[in-house]
Amino acid sequence: MTNETEPPNSKRDQISLEWSRKRLTVEPTNPPATQLECYPPRSTGVGRAGLLLHGDNFDSLSWLLANGYRGRVRLVYLDPPYNSNRTYTSRIRLRGKGQPTLGEVAAYDDVWQPGAYLQFLADRLLLLRELLHEDGTLWLHCDHRMQAQLLLLLAEVFGFESHLNTVFWRSQTMRGAKVHARYFPHSAQAIHIFCSTPKGRPTWNAPKRELVLTEEAAAAQYMRDELGFFRTSDPGTYSFERLKALYEEGRLYAPFGGEIVVDENAQRVFASKGGNIGVKYYLKKRGRNRYLLTRPVDNLWDDIAGLGTVPGEDENYPTQKTEKLLQRVLETASHPGDLILDPFAGSGTTLAVARKLGREWIGCDSSWLAVRSAACRLSRNIHSATSAPSVGVDCAKPGRGGKDDAPLHKGGYRLLRVGAGESTKDGPHQSGTTARPSARIRCEQAGGRLTVRIDAFHSPQVARLTDGARVSLPRDWRAQVRAVLIDPDYSGESLQAALVDAPLGKSGLVAGIYTCDQAVNSGFQENEPPLQRTVAVLIVDVAGREHLFLNSAGENGPLHSN
Repeated sequence: MTNETEPPNSKRDQISLEWSRKRLTVEPTNPPATQLECYPPRSTGVGRAGLLLHGDNFDSLSWLLANGYRGRVRLVYLDPPYNSNRTYTSRIRLRGKGQPTLGEVAAYDDVWQPGAYLQFLADRLLLLRELLHEDGTLWLHCDHRMQAQLLLLLAEVFGFESHLNTVFWRSQTMRGAKVHARYFPHSAQAIHIFCSTPKGRPTWNAPKRELVLTEEAAAAQYMRDELGFFRTSDPGTYSFERLKALYEEGRLYAPFGGEIVVDENAQRVFASKGGNIGVKYYLKKRGRNRYLLTRPVDNLWDDIAGLGTVPGEDENYPTQKTEKLLQRVLETASHPGDLILDPFAGSGTTLAVARKLGREWIGCDSSWLAVRSAACRLSRNIHSATSAPSVGVDCAKPGRGGKDDAPLHKGGYRLLRVGAGESTKDGPHQSGTTARPSARIRCEQAGGRLTVRIDAFHSPQVARLTDGARVSLPRDWRAQVRAVLIDPDYSGESLQAALVDAPLGKSGLVAGIYTCDQAVNSGFQENEPPLQRTVAVLIVDVAGREHLFLNSAGENGPLHSN
C-alpha cells in the first residue's frame, strides 16, 4: 500500500544496493605523511609540483581532507579495480632493441568478494565526495562486471539527480579470441559521470570530434559547388538581413535546381522553384584531397583508440588508458589551473595529461610499481634551470634511444608515503636482497658543476632472471636499468632529485653521464675550501628494484666505487 502523502522522489521510492555489512558512513583516518622524493628540488622554482601519494588511498584521501583539500578538487577520475578475479602483471624486459622478456612482476591483485569490493569503493567514494568542489564532477571508469552495481552505488552516495550521463568507450576492436566470443564480445567500457551535488553547476566544455574524409568519401556524403563540399541546415528564425548576408556570401541553397530570390519589398528570401531554402555549411579542406568534418560528441565514444593501437604510450603497466581518452575527460570537465585527482593513478596517464593541459594534479596508489612508473613518466620534459645537456642528452628528457616529441612543461612532483605504505621487503629505495648490487660511479665537481659518470652497474635480481630465462646478460650495463635519479646534495632523508633519466619506450637506454649546473657547494665563498656533499645516485633496475649509491663530491672529487 502506497503512502499518498510522500513525494514520488522520497528515499522510500529510491532503489538501493544491498550487501553484507553494508555501511554508507565513514570515519577518515589521521595518517602520518613522509616525503620520500621530489623532482626537481623546490628551490629551482620551475612551477608548482603535483602530489604523488603512496599508500592505501583511503589513508591518502583522509590525509588530503586533513590538509586543506576539502572542496578543492574540480574533477575526480578513478579507474579502480574491476573485480575481475585475476592478478595483473607487468613484463620484466631488458632494455634496448630486440631484448627478451625475462618474466613478470605482479602489479596489483583484483580478487574480491562482491560485498567487500562494494564496501571498499563505498568508503572511498564517501571521502571523494568531501574532496569535490561544489561544482565538481566525478568520472568512474568500469567494465561490464560491476557496471550496474556501481551506478546504483554512485547514485546512493551522490544522489540519483546527480547522474549526468554514462559514457560507453569502445576500448578494443574484435580480434583473436574475441571474434569467437559467445553472446557478443565485451569491447566497451563504461564511465559513470556524477556531479558533486544536484545543485551544483559543473564545468562543461562540450567536446567536438574531428573526422578526416577523403574526396571520394566527401563526395558520397555531401553536395558540392564551386566553394567545396557542403551540407545544408534549416535557417530557422534567421532575420531577413541575416539571410541577405548569407546570400551575398554564397551560403544559401535553393532545392530542385532553383535560385535564391531576395524580395526587398516583401522582406523575404525564398527559392524560385519552391521548397525550403537551406544554409550551407562547408567542410574545411585539410591538405590535398582531404576534408575535415567536425561533429558533436555523444555518450558513445568509438573514435578514441585503446592502448593496443597506441604502442608509443605504453608504460608497461596493465590496464593503462590512452592519453586521448583522459584529454577528452579533462578538457570537458575542467579548466587550466583546476585541481584534478586520480585516486587509482596506475602509470600516471591522468596526471601526465593534467600537466600537459595546465591543470594541477594529485595521484594516489598503493603499488610502488605504479608510483615509480608514474614518477618516471612525470619526470620527462620538465623544463628545469638546473639540468643541462650531457653528451648530447638532456637529463630531463629520455636517454639515448628514447623518443618523446612532447613540448616542455613546467612543474614536477612531490612523492609522499602516507600511512604505513607497503609491507614488502623491497619497498622504495631498498635493494631487498641478500646479494648486494654493485656500481662503479665517479662524481666530480669543478667550477660549481657536478658531473656524475656511471661506468658499470650490476643487479643481482636481473642476473637471476636472465639465468632463469637462459639468456646472456648484455655487456652494456644500461640494459639492466629503467631509470637513474641524482640528488647532488642528499640529506639522508628525502631524495631531492635534480636530474631524472627515465627513457620512454622499450628500447631507450639511460645516458649514464650527467652534468648538473646547480652549484652543489651553494655556500662556497672565495678563499674557502669547498664543502664535501653527499651525492645520491638512485638506480631503478628493470625488475623494479631500487638501489641507492652514495658518493662524496668536492672540488676535483675522487672516484668512488660502490
